Amino acid sequence: QSSSSSSSLLCCRYNYAMSDFEPHQMNRNYCSGRVRIAFAGSWSTGKTYLLSALLGRQYSTAQSAPAPTTDKFVCVAAGSPYSDPIRSDDYERRRHCEIMEHVNDVVRKECGGKKGMANVLDVADDNVEFGDFVFFDMPGWQTEYGSDCVYRTFFHQLIDKVDYTYVVWDVNHGKIEDDFANFFQNKARGTNYELIYNRYTRDTVDMSFLNQQYAKMSTGQEILSEMYTTKVHENNTALEEQFHEDVLRLRSKIKSVNQTVHDNRKCMLGRGRIIGSGGGLNCNARKRYMPTALGGAYTVLPIQPECTRQFGHYWYRLGLEY
Repeated sequence: QSSSSSSSLLCCRYNYAMSDFEPHQMNRNYCSGRVRIAFAGSWSTGKTYLLSALLGRQYSTAQSAPAPTTDKFVCVAAGSPYSDPIRSDDYERRRHCEIMEHVNDVVRKECGGKKGMANVLDVADDNVEFGDFVFFDMPGWQTEYGSDCVYRTFFHQLIDKVDYTYVVWDVNHGKIEDDFANFFQNKARGTNYELIYNRYTRDTVDMSFLNQQYAKMSTGQEILSEMYTTKVHENNTALEEQFHEDVLRLRSKIKSVNQTVHDNRKCMLGRGRIIGSGGGLNCNARKRYMPTALGGAYTVLPIQPECTRQFGHYWYRLGLEY
């Protein structure tokens, strides 16, 4: 392989070869993969309904019912030429959802089983607006999942491995279970996840209750204000227009997450490899010790750095010779 290789090759090599990355970072494609966004939360908070509103209609396997509608972990690959469960021979769409199998590998290891999580489904959707995204519609967290190794581990690993999570909350199903809240203890709101106050109405707003629940997820002293909390109004006759405006704003927010995610990926890839910021530029490095996948051994890999300036920071854009 010549040194003119694109940086994406090196990223993919990092994903599987670098043993010093945290486990939840290893199976991501940091370079060019689609942005993966999960919708999580307690049962019946409107996650499936909200995702369907964003897509413009229900995805093919979504159900409509007053009871909990999603009992599976559903991967929705937007920008597809059809809207149906992904066909077995459609490798182009299937690869966008391969993270589900990576998660199941961890579940099998952690829980000592051979089957992993059976309730998973990959779905194609022909929405083109979000053609650069993959959405994950998660079943609502329930108390009993905390003592079920397969469910608990799958929830935790999927939230850890996606790029961004929207935690959907409403005042009627407002309790955030402690086990679920713990999944977010090492994450930053706005960078890794965001809260959506769903079915919001001024008559029933309860920010103190939401803050009480949010405190379980956050290790800081941040207080959520009504003004700066992402809200989606109840979709009823009186608030229908406001609901559609909220969905439009949420669409714009999700698209802006794209940049946040790619910045996060660069930070993870460039941890210890950021050249400088603003003015400092150092392009002298030519070799680095890097761990390999072979027995934890370390090998000197000759690296030809190419300096590039992006978003006000200097980063290595690396090609790899081996």
